[in-house]
Amino acid sequence: QVTMDQLVHCLLVYSGNDAASAIATHVGGTTENFVSMMNEYAAQLGCTGTHFTNPHGLQDEKHYTTPYDIYLMLNEAFTYPEFTEITELPSYTVTYTGSDGTEKSTTLTATDHYLTGEAATPKDVTILGGKTGTTDKAGNCLALLSQNAYGKPFISIVMGASSKDVLYQEMTSLLQNIN
Repeated sequence: QVTMDQLVHCLLVYSGNDAASAIATHVGGTTENFVSMMNEYAAQLGCTGTHFTNPHGLQDEKHYTTPYDIYLMLNEAFTYPEFTEITELPSYTVTYTGSDGTEKSTTLTATDHYLTGEAATPKDVTILGGKTGTTDKAGNCLALLSQNAYGKPFISIVMGASSKDVLYQEMTSLLQNIN
């Protein structure tokens, strides 16, 4: 047994696809209904190049988005302080009750290499949160909210990088220009 708060943490920190599916079923009643809700909300945000077919983003030919639509969605997500609080965590320990009734815990490491120290943040840039995504077809993707030395916020998006190394090289190149 886990709480909704734990599921959201597992989804946002670790990209837990199983957490996305559980959230979808709980909130939407069915995965299909939740996906319909996702598409309706994306349209309300002004997304015109996005269509969801699942709650987790795993590969499907009819599941797609654009950098601008990701910007719109991320900009909306950052209006919720809880989103930023969760997406800036380098790790999260979830404690739960197993099916045998015993208490268990698992520590999940963030998928964002800036948060884990695997990638160096450019000088005078602060990462405030964001989200990674990776599939074979989409490549390595990262959308971040950061701020420069003067406290001005920026949303930066890299999509389709061929590797994690290339992803962070490209993002670092973008971030170096915000000061």
